[in-house]
Amino acid sequence: MGQRMGSAVPKQFLKLGTKPIIAWSIETFVTSQLIDRIIITIHPDYKKQLEEVINTYSPDTDIIITHGGKTRQESCFNGLHAYNFASDDIVLIHDAARPFVTVDMINRCIEAAKLHGACGIYVPVKETIAQVNHSQVTHVLPRETLYAAQTPQCFRYSIIIDAHIKARERNITNATDDVSLALLAGYTIKAVTGDFYTNIKITTNEDMELAKSLINKEDICR
Repeated sequence: MGQRMGSAVPKQFLKLGTKPIIAWSIETFVTSQLIDRIIITIHPDYKKQLEEVINTYSPDTDIIITHGGKTRQESCFNGLHAYNFASDDIVLIHDAARPFVTVDMINRCIEAAKLHGACGIYVPVKETIAQVNHSQVTHVLPRETLYAAQTPQCFRYSIIIDAHIKARERNITNATDDVSLALLAGYTIKAVTGDFYTNIKITTNEDMELAKSLINKEDICR
């Protein structure tokens, strides 16, 4: 819903350059020759607005729209039930607020999931990370082993649906990403290298300004 940006509409509908944020990633997934189907989960109040975006920027594209849930995890679960997947199908889960995903990232994730069953995009952190409890630093973590998660995250369908079902059985309902659910279910995850500078997630107004500057500097060639 983009509440942290203080916007009257969900952030994926905000204009970035010449088109809404969500249109950027839709166009990229459409461009990949390895993508057969796109599913978007969304609050029903904004379904019509999403349809208008699709008709304007990706007409004649076969996109399934289904209801989102109260949490990110529930929305993903709904999306996994919106199509009759085969157990060996490859599923990519992507944040609508990451407009600068590339076809290369998508294709590398798919290849990794074919080989390993599950993968996610990660970039090494640049700052030292500390654990803080009640305003006190309790532990400084070794930076060499710390990576920031991006999307897409990619799985064989049998793996990610099993991970979601097991999480629900354990009353886990608010996971921030799907790799964490797959890890809890006992699966091994392959790390695929992302792009620290361009595959950003737009969460705040400052992120939006950074995204605009990337377009203006022509770092994003779309």
